[in-house]
Amino acid sequence: MRNAFIRALEEEAEKNEDIVLLTGDLGFSVFESFQKKFPNRFFNCGIAEQNMIGVAAGLSLLGKTVFVYSIIPFVTFRCLEQIRNDLCYHDLNVIIVGVGSGLSYGASGFSHHANEDIGCLKSIPNLTILSPSDPREVSAFVKECVSHKHPIYLRLGKNNEKIFNNSSDIRIGELYPITNGSEVALITHGNIIEEVMGVYEMLKRGGVSVSVISSPTIKPINQGNFGPIFKKHEKVFVIEEHNSIGGLGDSVVSLNLGETIKIAVKDHFICEAGDAKYLRIKEGLDSESLFRRIMKNIKKNEN
Repeated sequence: MRNAFIRALEEEAEKNEDIVLLTGDLGFSVFESFQKKFPNRFFNCGIAEQNMIGVAAGLSLLGKTVFVYSIIPFVTFRCLEQIRNDLCYHDLNVIIVGVGSGLSYGASGFSHHANEDIGCLKSIPNLTILSPSDPREVSAFVKECVSHKHPIYLRLGKNNEKIFNNSSDIRIGELYPITNGSEVALITHGNIIEEVMGVYEMLKRGGVSVSVISSPTIKPINQGNFGPIFKKHEKVFVIEEHNSIGGLGDSVVSLNLGETIKIAVKDHFICEAGDAKYLRIKEGLDSESLFRRIMKNIKKNEN
């Protein structure tokens, strides 16, 4: 996803001289091309993320479209007051790009996990939150961000994600069916879609008709998009690599459209280190664990 982000950003920067990129001492082996092409529009602000948000606010007030890039905990939790007061209160044209969604940085320990970021940011006015499921959604959202003109949080994975969304028209606020079924709907966002697609294959082999739906816009949430899902399917699950509190699942539940089964990271700190796959297994968010949990729910209601 991060490679798709920088490629799309370079394309937009070629067309728009007001695009500026700030980074908090990150992006080595990622941003060299951008820096070479646009040396006067790239700033390494160092390990001073709160100050970086202030710099972004100032540049935005001068008419720039500012992208701010760092690892999620450092560009969200560390900067929450600056995001709220400097960016969102003034409704500025700044895109906060956080890399390492969910358990992507699992081996670095809980300080690098990003399981609470959506919950922390969702209640801040004026802030749009995007959590694309694959590189194609990332590329489309970069273009959308440039024209949006309001604060955005763009949440990225970091590990060679596959493309699942084949839509030619990806926009903020929309849902995207990856597969079409009639019995079970699996709504998801972020790179955990790779596990969800594994569940889809298992359920399909078991004769269950499944819709996998990418919901890359977390806020604002469009009730009109979700209503048909509940009407069409007998079961609706929201699967996300985020704390069970404060994520997309809570937003869908709040729509009161029908029973929503949330599957997410438990409300605890993960005190082990390991790659994302290892930690997903520990949290029951790998394909096999998800399949067992969904089948148990289906069978429970059949009895």
